[in-house]
Amino acid sequence: MQTVGLAGSVLMIGLAWMTSAAVDAEARQVDDSAWETLVPNARRPAPQVVSGGQPSAEQLKSAREAGFRTVINLRGEGEPGAKGQEIEALGMEYRAFPIASAEDLNEENARAFSALLADADGPVLLHCGSGNRVGALFALSAFYVDGATPEEALEKGLASGLTGLEPVVRQRLGVPGE
Repeated sequence: MQTVGLAGSVLMIGLAWMTSAAVDAEARQVDDSAWETLVPNARRPAPQVVSGGQPSAEQLKSAREAGFRTVINLRGEGEPGAKGQEIEALGMEYRAFPIASAEDLNEENARAFSALLADADGPVLLHCGSGNRVGALFALSAFYVDGATPEEALEKGLASGLTGLEPVVRQRLGVPGE
């Protein structure tokens, strides 16, 4: 039997950890070939995040098969769509962050949204009814959390799905309407 010694043991443990971390990171990569079909109005607002409208049950299964681990739902309690138990039954984590009205589009929720995304086990499927609220929160998060200018934040929101809530977001950011 060969002995390795303390330094050798530490090296072997370190190599085992690095190999495990690399395998885990590889397992967390999303199959990019079909992300646009996972939700209506699909966007890629951040690395390891696909966002858009309410996914169907079939799209949720496809998301799991593509490697998604977490679903974040911005829809309010009374809105239709898949609920947590259905998503968890697929083996994904479910997080609800209800944004029920324009009043919910504020600095506090933008910061909480940013923290929720940072804490999520990725890859993440993020949705509301159409992607509009998702885009609004990305805009506000860019401004309040990331320090983007109001114009940069608005661009981020528009690229992330912001549509009908644009006037509200412009007002919050202090960007004049067009």
